[in-house]
Amino acid sequence: MQQSPYILRFSIHSKVPPLTDPRIVLQRAEEVSAAFRMLSDTQTSTLVLTGDPGAGKSTLAALLYRRFEIAVQAGQAPIRHLVWLSLGSSATLPDVIAAILSEIEAAEVRKAGASTGVGVGNVGAGLLTATLFEGFPDFFMQKPEEQIGLLRRVLSRSQESAFVVLDQFEELYDVENSQEIVGRGAIPRFLEMLQKDLGGSKVLLTSRRSPFNKQNGENTRIRTNLVSRISIPEGVALLQQRGVHGSPEDLSLIWQRCAGHVFGLVLFSALSALSGFSLSYLLNSPDYAPMWNGDVTFNLIGIVNNFLNPIQRTILRSLCLFSEPVPVEGVIIATTGQDNSALDIATFERELGALTGFALVQQYSHGNGRSSYFLHLLLRHYVKEHYFEGSDRHTSGDSTIALGVTAEPNPIAGNPEAREIALAAGHLRVAAYYSHLAQRYCPPFHRRQGPQDVEPLLAIAHYLCLGWHWQQAYDLLTYEELDESMMRWGAWNILIQFYTAMVPPLGIVTRRDEGQIFSQLGLLYGRLGEYQQSTFSFEQALAIHHEIGDLHGEVTTLANQGEILRSMGETQQAHAKFERVLHLNRQEYDAHLETVVFHNLGLLYQNEKNYEQAMHYYQQSLKLAQSLHEHANIGVILTNIGLLLFDQSQLQESLTLLFPALQIRQSVKDRTVGSLVLFLQTLEQMVGRDAFLLLKQEALGRQREVLSRMGMGEDSLAKER
Repeated sequence: MQQSPYILRFSIHSKVPPLTDPRIVLQRAEEVSAAFRMLSDTQTSTLVLTGDPGAGKSTLAALLYRRFEIAVQAGQAPIRHLVWLSLGSSATLPDVIAAILSEIEAAEVRKAGASTGVGVGNVGAGLLTATLFEGFPDFFMQKPEEQIGLLRRVLSRSQESAFVVLDQFEELYDVENSQEIVGRGAIPRFLEMLQKDLGGSKVLLTSRRSPFNKQNGENTRIRTNLVSRISIPEGVALLQQRGVHGSPEDLSLIWQRCAGHVFGLVLFSALSALSGFSLSYLLNSPDYAPMWNGDVTFNLIGIVNNFLNPIQRTILRSLCLFSEPVPVEGVIIATTGQDNSALDIATFERELGALTGFALVQQYSHGNGRSSYFLHLLLRHYVKEHYFEGSDRHTSGDSTIALGVTAEPNPIAGNPEAREIALAAGHLRVAAYYSHLAQRYCPPFHRRQGPQDVEPLLAIAHYLCLGWHWQQAYDLLTYEELDESMMRWGAWNILIQFYTAMVPPLGIVTRRDEGQIFSQLGLLYGRLGEYQQSTFSFEQALAIHHEIGDLHGEVTTLANQGEILRSMGETQQAHAKFERVLHLNRQEYDAHLETVVFHNLGLLYQNEKNYEQAMHYYQQSLKLAQSLHEHANIGVILTNIGLLLFDQSQLQESLTLLFPALQIRQSVKDRTVGSLVLFLQTLEQMVGRDAFLLLKQEALGRQREVLSRMGMGEDSLAKER
């Protein structure tokens, strides 16, 4: 399976700032210097650049990033790491934190491990899930507050300070309503961290509105800088830089009418070039008088769109369907619905180049000679709202036919329902593009290591939901075992996004699948510590199970709910749920489910220091896991039995099980094994290396005896390794 030439970045669009070449980008020296001084203040941890879309927040952030880069190279700034993340619509807080940690190459952090409980996912899911983040074992299994705490510790390390830019922060946070987006993690806790002392590290956010307000306690460590408009000299320089030439009075008048809005000035530059009209005509003609009333930037978008040729308008209609940067092949397939090599790709590339030159389309370079394209936010919204407009226009020679782009009749351009139907159909063409990528670049199931290996499949599911094919999206998740994989990798926030898009009020699937989805949502929210949402989801699931008579779904949901109650410390309720599961499971017996419940009962009794009962249930769980050949689960159960023996001061017998447990978990590539490794390393430091080696030798000598008591022989153990 070949590797994709593109970095899909379904959740994080870019890890490099946009271009700041002074030949094409206004340098805004005064604003950059002012922001640099704010961040240089030792009492400032976080700076927020706010402003309306198109005001130039991202460009200003990029210029500031370059300023820090130059200062670091000259030894004038105590910053060691520079991190840039452009966030996409599918970004989650764990994604962002993991990306920051990865970019600054922080030292590996391991968490000493207590036992981990499990919920019942799909059949075959392991008792402990794996992490997709190599540098920090168990990172995605941690609670949000633990992930945030880890980030703060890394940022606060002496001699390791970082400058971190989170561009388009509103993708994580609903800044209009001051609340986190469902399934995006503990954003309020993250905001609290940004208000604390981060040592020498600095964080820069760009956002339409500041997420810091009276409710979440803005203080002196947070600075806000409103990016509203550029000055008259800068505006005139920008127009001249983009090929608009005229008298100082005319250029100043353009700045005034555009209210100094950067994208408005850019749009006027595009209009001037596309129309060929004189400045006097555009400024004074009655034909263009309406353009200068009301929202001038919005008006300019509409008029510029009218001057584009049919191919360019077609490209914009295709790009508006994507929520991430896409290469030219994606534009073509989203346009035609097929991967047709006979199309004139060079013409598409030429027209994309023209749109990029006008700054209507943003270009992302991947460092391998390939580029992806993304529509400016304001233009994207406009094209969606006017999706039909311009689709029936023709030019002489009808060049769109030669490209395989056919013009659409436009009798219903103003019909909102028809537009939504057309957009849904367009999203299905986008799903078709990602289907082509999945066939070429997604490795087979057994070789998948994390979400980065299945991004095309995740994109298919995402766009199927946008195309109103929610059942097909859910079927894809289950057929490709993406639900199990995402649970195992700890990509819980991403999975929550998919699930919430598939059930009412956003989507519709079969009633049985809806019950399963709510059951999984209850488990996921519980693991993230969002217990109120977890309880609601479990109640929804149980109501659906009862309604349709889904007994297996009911026992699975009760088992998941019991595990969350156990993690909350609600021991009595957890016991009741597990006992209910064992009773109901006799009617439609599921051995895997019973394995999980026995294991969780063992954890419950161990926490209560009822070691005899804990051992009984662990051994029952181990016996079933052996019969089902659930190798990963066997490794985890042996680990917890070993820790149970350790709690009872039976050190030698504990090690007799922990060493083979370590071998099994390493053989199945269980990345959560780091907690066991750390436990053994800590024990070695406590007793000394020589004493530890002697203990290990004695433990291996008693392995046959102890394993036999657990119901395992050395032969069966060898099969598990």
